[in-house]
Amino acid sequence: MLIITVHVNAPAGQAIGIKEQIAQDLERYGDTRVVSVEVVQPTYRQMQIGETASQQGGKRK
Repeated sequence: MLIITVHVNAPAGQAIGIKEQIAQDLERYGDTRVVSVEVVQPTYRQMQIGETASQQGGKRK
């Protein structure tokens, strides 16, 4: 058995169609079952005035 994890950068509204297409494409290799589909929204953090990158937890190189 193979477990394949795929990250797709696409709008959340396309999740069902993408899941179905990937499952159909993989069925030619054997029985395929989609275990889960997760929509991850980007998170944003607003910097405060006077805050530096080191204060917000960012790494500087």
